[in-house]
Amino acid sequence: MNFKRLTLWASATYGLCALWAITGVQESSPLLTIAPRQTITLGDLSPQQLEDRNDEIVQQIADENATIYDEPAETTTTVLASPKIAEVPVGTKCQEWFPTAILVGWPNNPETLEKLGRLLWKETRCLNVSYTHPQFNGHDHGVAQINQVHRKYVEQLFAMPMEESMSDPTLNLRFAFLLYSDIAETGGCGWKPWRLC
Repeated sequence: MNFKRLTLWASATYGLCALWAITGVQESSPLLTIAPRQTITLGDLSPQQLEDRNDEIVQQIADENATIYDEPAETTTTVLASPKIAEVPVGTKCQEWFPTAILVGWPNNPETLEKLGRLLWKETRCLNVSYTHPQFNGHDHGVAQINQVHRKYVEQLFAMPMEESMSDPTLNLRFAFLLYSDIAETGGCGWKPWRLC
């Protein structure tokens, strides 16, 4: 699913919800009681949670492809869950993030992966610096350090607060890829948001 299609879908959903909210409440309707919002403390995902998240994303991508191409979704995801990573130079930083990066769309080629490793090392030394991390600077989120300037875009895309979505390394790397590819598709340097051009 491309970004324009996702944005259109999100906008349509938001519009329908707003329309329902405006027209759905009648004067004769009883008052609704809204429960107070619960506070949830987020931490880094465990290896099992990361694997489960990757499996969910792989299944979603398969389902989307089945819908787009009117083909049945593949039921076996084990091949996609553990992609064979292109050989990168010895000493390439942050290789532990490459399987997740490839699953969310990053090209599986040595040049791109090596530069992605440099980006992750430069930004966080390969750590997932989420808003609960001691090294959080107040405006850059997650392993790829997605900046606060992208808050609206992130929250529209993932339908959750930026702090939550960008603390998830899978979503963080997905958003980083979207930034990279949006710029690269127009002929620019996709690494520009991280000053690596």
